[in-house]
Amino acid sequence: MRTHHGRALALAVLLVLGACGPGQEAADPTGPTTTASEPSATPTIQDVMELEKFAPLEPGTYFIDPDSDPSTPLRVVYEVPVEGSQWFGALKFAEDGHVMINITTVVNLVRHGCRDHSWADPPVGPSVDDLAVALADLAPFRVTSTPTDVTMYGYRGKYLELTVPDLPVEGDDFIGCVDGNLLSWVAPIDVAEGEGGAFHGYNAEPVEEFWILDVDGTRLVIEANWSPASPRKDVAEMRAILDSIQIEP
Repeated sequence: MRTHHGRALALAVLLVLGACGPGQEAADPTGPTTTASEPSATPTIQDVMELEKFAPLEPGTYFIDPDSDPSTPLRVVYEVPVEGSQWFGALKFAEDGHVMINITTVVNLVRHGCRDHSWADPPVGPSVDDLAVALADLAPFRVTSTPTDVTMYGYRGKYLELTVPDLPVEGDDFIGCVDGNLLSWVAPIDVAEGEGGAFHGYNAEPVEEFWILDVDGTRLVIEANWSPASPRKDVAEMRAILDSIQIEP
């Protein structure tokens, strides 16, 4: 699979495995609703971004600052039930697939996922609806679930699902795309450091789900990305992580 650009990784969290919310099947954004928790006082919660990239990730409790701004109180806490690797949380590969989740505050998109990787100008608007509509319109991705109202972790927002289009692939490259990459969304650190760093964790035919939530005025994005060949065990572990998520505004 293709990997993320290093700068984009500083603001998202890759939790182990696939892409469905608490109590939901992968393509069903309307399952049972969870609630936001009180801030945790557990002293053993570790900031996953303080670990070295690709360092072994032991089972335990971790947190991520999704907007990478220490002056804001928002953070997301989650439980990792199995060993993995540090990569915005945890990352897991299988022989025939992969599973991952990002937690970030998406601030923009590329103009075209394959042919034009410059960032949208003007940037995507700041609301949940702005981002949901823009993602659903991002070529050449196929919309497999249109933006739908959803409540997750006690917060309202939108859910949508995209699928990588049927593009020719040679090795790790998408033939005909700029630098062989398929890119999509932009995290805040990319804006600070200049162009070139939008998310490109894609391989042939992965599914990508988005839960875009309004957390007391901050647009929080939980994005999941996995392969059709991802082992069911990995997907089950992913669901356990998503079930454990606590948003601390």
